Amino acid sequence: MTTPVPSYLRLHLGDDAHAATRHGHSSSDQFWSAFSAATGWRIDHRHKSDDVEVLPAVQMDVMADDPAQSQPPVVKENATELASVARAMSKEIEELESLVRRQEIELASQATVQFSPKRSEAASEAVHLTLQRAIQAAGFDAAAIYMLDDETQYLKTRAVVGLPPERLSSEPRMLRGSRADLEAMVQDAVLMEDLHGIAAETWTPPEPFGAAVCTAIYKGDLPIGTLWLFANEPRQLDASFSAIAQMASSQITLELSSAATVRREERSRHAVEAIADIAAWQYSSLPLGNVLAPGWLVDGMIESPHDWSTGWHVWDVLPDGSLILAMAEALDRRAGGAMIAATARAALTAHSGYQHTPQQMLQRIGDTLWETNTADQLVSLLYARINPETGEGEVASAGEISGLIAGKYGYRPLTQTGGRPLAAAIDVESFESTFHLAEGETLVTFGQGLKLDGISQELVGCCMRSAMQTDENPLPVLRREMAGFPNRHERGLLSLSRRRG
Repeated sequence: MTTPVPSYLRLHLGDDAHAATRHGHSSSDQFWSAFSAATGWRIDHRHKSDDVEVLPAVQMDVMADDPAQSQPPVVKENATELASVARAMSKEIEELESLVRRQEIELASQATVQFSPKRSEAASEAVHLTLQRAIQAAGFDAAAIYMLDDETQYLKTRAVVGLPPERLSSEPRMLRGSRADLEAMVQDAVLMEDLHGIAAETWTPPEPFGAAVCTAIYKGDLPIGTLWLFANEPRQLDASFSAIAQMASSQITLELSSAATVRREERSRHAVEAIADIAAWQYSSLPLGNVLAPGWLVDGMIESPHDWSTGWHVWDVLPDGSLILAMAEALDRRAGGAMIAATARAALTAHSGYQHTPQQMLQRIGDTLWETNTADQLVSLLYARINPETGEGEVASAGEISGLIAGKYGYRPLTQTGGRPLAAAIDVESFESTFHLAEGETLVTFGQGLKLDGISQELVGCCMRSAMQTDENPLPVLRREMAGFPNRHERGLLSLSRRRG
């Protein structure tokens, strides 16, 4: 049975209560006070379950004895249902306010550098703790941070303590005409002892308090915002209050800068991980050395000073039984060159399914690069096609891919270099030639990186001839010889050996 509540147990909100909610109480606190006044019930905050428990309001009016008004205005069941809905809404509002508070601190840090989402909550708490400590040290009642926009025309509220959280969504203040903010940006701090009357018009404080201290927040020597400390009543202020405000301002700058450093480190880590993923995909997509056809051994390698490569090599057997080799390098040595090279490789795969000559293949790949060109997608490429029965072949190259054929008695050049790369013009200018690969000979192609690292064509030819003496795979022999040269440029190599029958 519900115990009637006498009319003298009524909730009264006097002048003191209104004064207490002027600056620091949230709308949630004000709602529950109004709820108790209107219903005669209050929430039992000791009740921890999800269900709301209400109790009679207990603030007493000592003189009231009218039995007709002994019941609360609202029955307990209805008050409980209303309180349940209200508490759910209150929790949602508190979560949104917490989110807004963190986001405002993140926006405040954009003057330094926007920081990591993982640091946002910690940085938000650190900034608010600094404001609370500044208030306590000065014996003040509230504090706020106002940050300049990119055009340095407006000051936006980014953090508050002792003020309603709704201030974070208020309209920005014009910097022009905000005398205290402007003076704080050109001197240590502005002390405002009495903001009643004409003084308020002079200093244009953002909140209606009795006294305040304003100091600037800096990034290096550049002011990026202001910190305000507010007191309810006028008071005398000396240099100690200026020191407290400046120390708080410096600590806030450190918190924002620290968070920005974490953001930069995290961005760097993500960039390294992304490049590692690209590199892993590139190298896993390169073919492994194997026997391409009876008596024909093919192998390739890429050594790059970077995690990524801007070149590739590929080989295959066409439906008519002929063997193809291709080697390419993008002229852009940065990470973007890896994407240009991938475009060229995709074009080769797309165009190799129908009959073509090496020169036609280069033209088709050049057309693809030209048509998809949003920048200079320049690629050096060599393409060779060989009859495995006779060793007769034809080759076409554009750009700086070199080639030679080596045997146990010497070596001879396969291509000429120095022409324009693919996509340098709409019409491809390529070197074309035919060749014959005899038994016991090896065809090898290599990029410009070898020459730039000091590895001459003569050295390549001598290594190949030495490997031919023992009929071993020539590529490992050449690689061991190149190990003595510092790897400052990407080195790509591709070899095709015709074994003796």
